Amino acid sequence: MNIEKLKNSILQKMSQEELDSKISQKIDDASGLIDEKGALMLVAQELKIDIPYEEDEDFDYKISDILEGQRDVEITGRIIEISNIKEFNKKDGSTGKLASLRIADNSGAIRLTLWNDKADLIIGLKKGDVIKIENAFARNWNNKMELNSGSELSIEKLDEFDESNYPKIKENYNISELVENLPASIEATVKLAYPLKEFNKKDGSTGFLKSLILEDETGTIRATLWNDLAKMDVNAFDKVLINGFVKQGYSGLEISINTIETTEKADSSETKEVDNVISIEDLIHYDKELVSVKGKVLNKSIVREVEFPDRVAKVQEIKVSDGTGNVRAVFWGNNIVKLDGIDEGDEISLINCKTKKYMNRMTDSEVVDLTFTFASSLNLIEKSKTEIKLNSVSDLVEKFENKELDADDVSFGAKVYSSYPAKEFSRYDGSKGLVKSIELSDGDKTVRMTLWDDNTNLEITEGDTLKVLHAKIKENNGYYDINTNKYTNIEINPKDLNLVSVRKHIVDINEESKVELQATVVDYRKQDLILNLCPTCRKRLSVVDSNSGVGVCETCGEVEPNEVLTATIVLDDGTGTINARVYDANISKLTGLSIDELKEKNIEALNLAIGNEYVFYGNVVMRNDDYEMNIRGIQEFDITKEF
Repeated sequence: MNIEKLKNSILQKMSQEELDSKISQKIDDASGLIDEKGALMLVAQELKIDIPYEEDEDFDYKISDILEGQRDVEITGRIIEISNIKEFNKKDGSTGKLASLRIADNSGAIRLTLWNDKADLIIGLKKGDVIKIENAFARNWNNKMELNSGSELSIEKLDEFDESNYPKIKENYNISELVENLPASIEATVKLAYPLKEFNKKDGSTGFLKSLILEDETGTIRATLWNDLAKMDVNAFDKVLINGFVKQGYSGLEISINTIETTEKADSSETKEVDNVISIEDLIHYDKELVSVKGKVLNKSIVREVEFPDRVAKVQEIKVSDGTGNVRAVFWGNNIVKLDGIDEGDEISLINCKTKKYMNRMTDSEVVDLTFTFASSLNLIEKSKTEIKLNSVSDLVEKFENKELDADDVSFGAKVYSSYPAKEFSRYDGSKGLVKSIELSDGDKTVRMTLWDDNTNLEITEGDTLKVLHAKIKENNGYYDINTNKYTNIEINPKDLNLVSVRKHIVDINEESKVELQATVVDYRKQDLILNLCPTCRKRLSVVDSNSGVGVCETCGEVEPNEVLTATIVLDDGTGTINARVYDANISKLTGLSIDELKEKNIEALNLAIGNEYVFYGNVVMRNDDYEMNIRGIQEFDITKEF
């Protein structure tokens, strides 16, 4: 792959600064599990830019870059396996020939199959030679990528090459030297040994499986024993010599064991700790190793989806601190369930998580993340809840104005004053997103909160109480906005939250206050529900022709009217009465009728609301020398929620 050419193509559509930002975001979204090259490919994919490959590339094009269906493949590699030439009888009675070899570079290994006259190309080649293959084609055979010979295939033995591009041929390999599709022998210590598992084979028989985590001075790798081998007595801290085949697993390279020999049994009298805990500040010295840490959960993200070129994966993260620093721990796929019941403030231990070191392009510094794998475990040490000290919107705003809190990490409790429907929007790359707005109020101060994508699915309605953890607050043209992100958690109607009440009695209502009112609908003003407004200036139309549907605006002339449903109802809570204006969907809530049904029944529909008790949310204004309430939200009164 020509990285520079790909960058130049992308820079035709955005600035270098935008590209750097997107690359950083992609690496962050994937929790550091992809490098800059992978992030660049994702950006190109979103922009529908073809990834360039050049025929004259020798060493830039790696075995790992080969894709199914590619033709005219040109690749170099070191021969790690080579067969003899075999003859066989064809169906037509003629004699065919077959040979194969396996080559490797530092990105992986692949098999080349040679048929008939092309089988003679292996004559004079031996294990360890570095060769150049031209005009091969790639296919997937038995779930493995392999190369096949076409009529134009050629093989050239190279005399000059960069030794660092290819693995060495060794009797035994270090774990760090292993590459995908490599047959290899390694000497290692068993770090973890998992219990024997049974499974049903396709033929109905019973199969057996046992997984090991192997470690040497260069790293760790998962190894798998199958069937009779799985029944062998292999335990933690045994030293073993294994021969197997390296492949790409769910969490990185793993090795399927063909033979295993225990060279030294662990002393059962010794007490050894598998989960040696290290301090978070020392994690910077570890990369691609299994480590264990203890600490408190600082925050916990929502479950989100990450798009890779070949799949979509679910991921959830937590940040953990032990006083020496903090670290992000990433949970993929089915491992997400391990975080069920884990909350901010809980003290936990993370055992045998894999370290991943990468460069944070925003801070230009090295960062280490932990990945929770099949070999990892999470233990709850002590349960603790994040304490909510801000129990009113007024407290939140006051602390923000006085700069007494971290505006990028606020946790507070509040009551929902208004909840608006989610809306769809288009992102820069053409994909669709969802956004939802909510107003939180304590009757004195109000803030707006924005929810994005998965969080828009939260069933939040007027009157709900919310515990909001790890959000951001900012001032925006006189308003206060709460922005949520992947670490923001929202609890709906938590039992342990005590809020400043917004609910008032009618007798205590003041002008311009935002209130929650428990009251009964006792009457309504006798006027049409349908209000025709000018679509331009929003004034009431003086005339609407019932036949043509055209209205007349005193300012704008003839227009097509906007129909708005509006009604004035009378509320009574036992301390007094107040007129209240209600619109569109909230009239539907009062009557249980759809908008079309309301238009058909008109004013008579309001009889369905008479005598019913609700909880109303809105603001109070002075109109015609009397207080009037503008209804923003309505909930049915539920006595079970009042106690």
